Amino acid sequence: MSEEHREQADAVEREIDDLEEQSENLQDEIEAAKADWERKKADDSVPGAGDKPNIRNTGPPPEAGNQ
Repeated sequence: MSEEHREQADAVEREIDDLEEQSENLQDEIEAAKADWERKKADDSVPGAGDKPNIRNTGPPPEAGNQ
């Protein structure tokens, strides 16, 4: 293998290592976001995160009067 090919192979291996590290970091971020969402869903003080919709029936939607 020529020196140029060896250098290219080394560069590709470094890029693979970098991409693997980025992938692991992204997976950690995804897991943290999922855990955060589950905590928020369990907290009734977080609007919109729970299973029960928080809808107020105070009349027609604002756009209904613009017809």
